[in-house]
Amino acid sequence: MLKRWKIGEPDSKKAEQLRRQGSISQLCAEVLVSRGIENIERAAELLNVSEMTDPFLLKDMDRAVERILAAVDSGERICVYGDYDCDGVTATVMLTDWLLCAGADVTWYIPTRKEGYGMREEQIRRLHDEGVSLIITVDNGISAIDEAKLIRELGMELVVTDHHRAGDVLPEAVAVVDPFRPDCTSPYKTICGAVVVLKLISALDGGEWEPALEQFGDLAALATIADVMPLDGENRFIVQTGLKLLVNTDRMGLISLMAVCGMADGEPITAQTAAFQLIPRINAAGRFATATLAAKLLLTDDPEEAQILAGEIHSLNQERRATEQEIIEQILDEIRRAPELLHARVLVFAGENWHHGVIGIVAARLMERFGKPCFLMAREADGFRGSARSFGDFSVFECLKACASHLLRYGGHTSAGGFTVTESEKDAFCMAIQSYAAEYNPVMPVMTAEAVRALDPQTLTPENVEGLSILEPFGMGNPKPMFVLNQMLVTEVLPLSGGVHTKLRLRSDNVQHEVLMFRFRPEETGITSGMQIDVLISADVKEYMGRQSLTLRVEDWRISQAAQEQAIAAQAAYDAYCRGEKLPSPAYYQRMCPHRKDLVAVYQIVQRMPMTISQICTLLKDKGMNRCRARMIADIFRELNLLSYDAVTETLAKCSVTQKRELNESEAYRKIYTMTVQ
Repeated sequence: MLKRWKIGEPDSKKAEQLRRQGSISQLCAEVLVSRGIENIERAAELLNVSEMTDPFLLKDMDRAVERILAAVDSGERICVYGDYDCDGVTATVMLTDWLLCAGADVTWYIPTRKEGYGMREEQIRRLHDEGVSLIITVDNGISAIDEAKLIRELGMELVVTDHHRAGDVLPEAVAVVDPFRPDCTSPYKTICGAVVVLKLISALDGGEWEPALEQFGDLAALATIADVMPLDGENRFIVQTGLKLLVNTDRMGLISLMAVCGMADGEPITAQTAAFQLIPRINAAGRFATATLAAKLLLTDDPEEAQILAGEIHSLNQERRATEQEIIEQILDEIRRAPELLHARVLVFAGENWHHGVIGIVAARLMERFGKPCFLMAREADGFRGSARSFGDFSVFECLKACASHLLRYGGHTSAGGFTVTESEKDAFCMAIQSYAAEYNPVMPVMTAEAVRALDPQTLTPENVEGLSILEPFGMGNPKPMFVLNQMLVTEVLPLSGGVHTKLRLRSDNVQHEVLMFRFRPEETGITSGMQIDVLISADVKEYMGRQSLTLRVEDWRISQAAQEQAIAAQAAYDAYCRGEKLPSPAYYQRMCPHRKDLVAVYQIVQRMPMTISQICTLLKDKGMNRCRARMIADIFRELNLLSYDAVTETLAKCSVTQKRELNESEAYRKIYTMTVQ
């Protein structure tokens, strides 16, 4: 997969001036300058947020507070109605915990993933039968128009707290607290459902946010990270504060959860640690069992119960990871059998017995790996349930909307969505996806990675990287800085964690670095000792036994001195050719068509050792080899069974040849040759 690297060149003089003004490291100053922050006042505004806004600035907050406090005082039965993801679970726990401490008669309910998002009629009727008179939604409810009417008809009342976009009509409720309702003038809107609840709790306490943040900041921070909210303004302050609270939390569930993650007691927790360790486990409960397990874990004060629940959730997360990997391997095997699947504008796969709780994660992994939007479908009793992920200007929601005639239901936004399609409409839906992409994205987006700048390997020291810590927490809106190391010699390729991950040892002159590649087995990387590569990396500093050391993670890599834009254009042209689309001029076909000497050269090289398409292009660059021609050669040799080709890793390797084959026996060769003489 080819990514476009955008490598910055921050103004060194401006960075030096900012470094002196703020007493920060040069590397940190360069990151800030690369993001348009060139003076200390602007940097302070970004980095030193230290308060939350008045919760009563949210529309209807006063009405929500009045109704909830009245219910608490009169002993009415209250139900907190949540959602099954991390944001919904933590929001449910926060409000339930506060109401219990206030002496309220409170219960809570979180639907299963099978029930689906939001309120359901049968549950509303059940709550009515159990004597509930007030329902408070958290992380849902803004679109519950029919459910709100039912609640009113049954004689109950509703308070909605949500953070999703409001439609043209608001639900009939005592209060609708949502920063995105059209008439809400609150200044900071991009908050998750748990932070809406945090503000509600602040308002219930009279408007003072400090006690609420002290009590629930740890959960609000996890929810903000999990829901990929921008880490600026209030969110930055909440996450900064919450991560510090998390280190010394007295919440038994979090203590037990951190223990099963292997997190050291008292060790600082970053947003990345939360995102990769704690949040997946909280979400795993809702994906593979019921989110009720996670809510019970976060509500319990019993150490023994917390340990048991944390153990169950940890096991569910292991099952989740294994299931993800199993689905990914099935899809990669399908690609190896049918490489033409990768030429589509949008990757679409369907499978039997795929767990619908993880196909969204798998779609995101495949999108990242192959650089194309991805739609996955899992067979269920009524057809197929699917999930989609995208990037750039290809909108999942607009695509689903255009294909709506084939779907039972759908929803989502620009970068992600879900849908249900019947067996009879599945094939037509798959074709409609590609038709939409061709019409509205004739030039498909290219995944882009942005680096602050290229670094001299000698400057990559624990001291310099440690200076970046003042920019944390990293996440949406404040991405972790990435840098490029150019022309690094690969000295070793080593398996990690039983071969699931890879470690590379790299050298430049007398400087050596070890870098980690997660979720790539050594044989899947296409990297071998002796190669010279450029690596896009992120960096962390770890401390062990009083000593600091670097942890470098590979975000992307390419062969040194590769012509990026030429390779991207060539790949796009080759994909278009394979889809049967007409290329702009005859010259394209001529550059794509291999000569006999090209085939001989590639065959001889691969006899010595397996070679990736990128390696072949580099080695034969002086002989006119380009990516299109190399891909065509791979197709020809694969068709003739003279070489094997792995489309996942783009690797050609020698294979057992049982008979002599002629070039003209290849349909792929005859087709491209014909195009050159027309």
